[in-house]
Amino acid sequence: MIKDQRLQIELMRRRKDKNLIAIQRYAPHLMDLVNRKGKIKCGIYVGQNGEIDLVMEGSRVYNADPRAVAQIQLENFKKQKEGFYLIPSTNRENPEKILDHKYKGKIIDLFGVEPQLDKLRDMVSQELKDGQHIGALFSVGLGFGYHLELLTDTYDIKYLFVVEKDPEVFKTSLYTANWEKLLAHYSCEGRAIVLFVGDDPEELAKHMVYSIGYLYNTPLLYWSPVFIHLFGPFYEQVGKAFSDRIQEISMGWGFFQDELWSLEYTIENIKRELPLFYGKKTVPSDAVAFVIGAGPSLEYALDFIKQSQHRAVIFSCGSSIGTLYEEGIKPDFHVEIERTKMTYDALIKSASTDYLKELTAMYNNPMYPPVADLFKESLMWLKPNDAGSSLFPPDIPRIGYSNPTVVNGGLSLAIHMGFKEIYLFGTDMGYKDPKKHHARGNVALKEGTEFYKEKEVQEYELEGNFGGKVYTNGLLLWARSMIQDLLKMTKGVKVYNTSDGAKIEGTIPIKVGEITLRNFKKTEAIKLINSNFSKDYLKDNTIHQKAYTLLKEAQELQKVAHEFLSKQPRDLHELAYTLNAVFVWLYERRDVSPLWSMLRGGYLQLEHLVLFLAHQEGKVPEGIHEVIRDYLKECAQKLSQVLEPFLENSTHIIMKGK
Repeated sequence: MIKDQRLQIELMRRRKDKNLIAIQRYAPHLMDLVNRKGKIKCGIYVGQNGEIDLVMEGSRVYNADPRAVAQIQLENFKKQKEGFYLIPSTNRENPEKILDHKYKGKIIDLFGVEPQLDKLRDMVSQELKDGQHIGALFSVGLGFGYHLELLTDTYDIKYLFVVEKDPEVFKTSLYTANWEKLLAHYSCEGRAIVLFVGDDPEELAKHMVYSIGYLYNTPLLYWSPVFIHLFGPFYEQVGKAFSDRIQEISMGWGFFQDELWSLEYTIENIKRELPLFYGKKTVPSDAVAFVIGAGPSLEYALDFIKQSQHRAVIFSCGSSIGTLYEEGIKPDFHVEIERTKMTYDALIKSASTDYLKELTAMYNNPMYPPVADLFKESLMWLKPNDAGSSLFPPDIPRIGYSNPTVVNGGLSLAIHMGFKEIYLFGTDMGYKDPKKHHARGNVALKEGTEFYKEKEVQEYELEGNFGGKVYTNGLLLWARSMIQDLLKMTKGVKVYNTSDGAKIEGTIPIKVGEITLRNFKKTEAIKLINSNFSKDYLKDNTIHQKAYTLLKEAQELQKVAHEFLSKQPRDLHELAYTLNAVFVWLYERRDVSPLWSMLRGGYLQLEHLVLFLAHQEGKVPEGIHEVIRDYLKECAQKLSQVLEPFLENSTHIIMKGK
């Protein structure tokens, strides 16, 4: 420790100057934190003898030598570790139809065991060894940042995630931490050091989930140790909020077969020349929308919906169409989002063909193409982060927050169309009675069909929209979370929730009898909505060009798979390194080719399963690289089978559009 106050201050100033130069060189985006004004008072105490301490809101934080504190914390961390676990999917249903499931089965057969969280916990409970490879590590608190240097010197860390509550703490660390060394280290070999800074624990956790899920090689987080540097309610709240949402990181991955269907069905829907949503005009400011889900509380609103049809644009969502059909209610637009034949089958078992032929459908680009034959008219919109939508020009809007349920799609569409007053019906996001999980007339309640479900699971308990408790499952919990996230970023829109289900933050609870509607020009609103759908995309050569690029990338993928995965890895470190190299190759193509969209979910699922099992079992079985290589090659071959016929005929489609 430097025992001179003036010298200590001078050395810290020099450290800051060097750090700012390093930031501009390696991580210029961090200048946003440097320039952002924080909310808390933060500074450095420098004693007469050169001793230093972090001061936050007038209180000293360390009350000891900060470097010594960091060293003690490191020694404790080696022996007693907290961590986050991301559990891999083992779904292997229909392996003859779903390529990804076939290869999951091969991986599990190769290891001879399925993922077991308790067994992995036992493996990682052993003391961490110096130099050990760690895919991702979370630091709770930044402080002076000395611990970051110690962690980096001690372990081989791929991703170092740092959580802090105010940019003033980061500014203070510029005087103490060796950011020059840290940024140089994490700017190469696929490494990253990421600062998550914010004072709202829920929002910060959401940002962490989305950023980690889309920007990094997420399977490396199958086990992520947590280094607790600073303590307090804020850090505990962030940890809990992130832990509650961590499985969302992998929920939206999907799989290659899903994306192959998306590509195949999108191409077919292009051939059908379906009008596409461009969103150039908004509905009148006084327009009202009803978004109708299939929850059990829809039954209590049916009379009101019947009586108010002329005072709202009605969007029916998914299986709610069965209930509306039986009640004689015709929605203005029927919304769907699923991509398999299941949607078609559910529709024809929910309502008569004559009834459906009087309706206009709205669905996303990967919809099962024959669904269009059921309706008077079909309108298409683009799904974000999707292989099929990646063929379209980037200036055409993608409807975000439109999954995992059709209600998510209906609400997001209504908001994108400019509705400022929206009422939700039957969007229960759960059920009070697990045997009464849908409204009457729903296909899920029809015995003898493949959609029948006698009882729903009670995985979670939530606060009710009008009080009491509501049960729900993982899918509906995720759907509710997505609605809440959408509404947090949506300004000037009032969303009223009439449903007697789970409380949805951001919505206004209202009982049907309390609703007062004004008149507006509904016909004009519907006309404006329809005018937002166009076939202009058929005049653009972008789709052909991107399809051609994807075909060439698929052919290149077979060579890359052989190059990267030809040798048996010696240990977990080498296995992780090789699989990450494949990830990097795919990720680097995200802006020039749809290949990333095609393979992202499927590859991440297999990589995740492999890394989890290899660490759990403490071994890398012979032939593991061969399985991943064969998977990538078969993906490339199936892509070629879809793209080559389309490219041979797409010139005719584009010229016809012109």
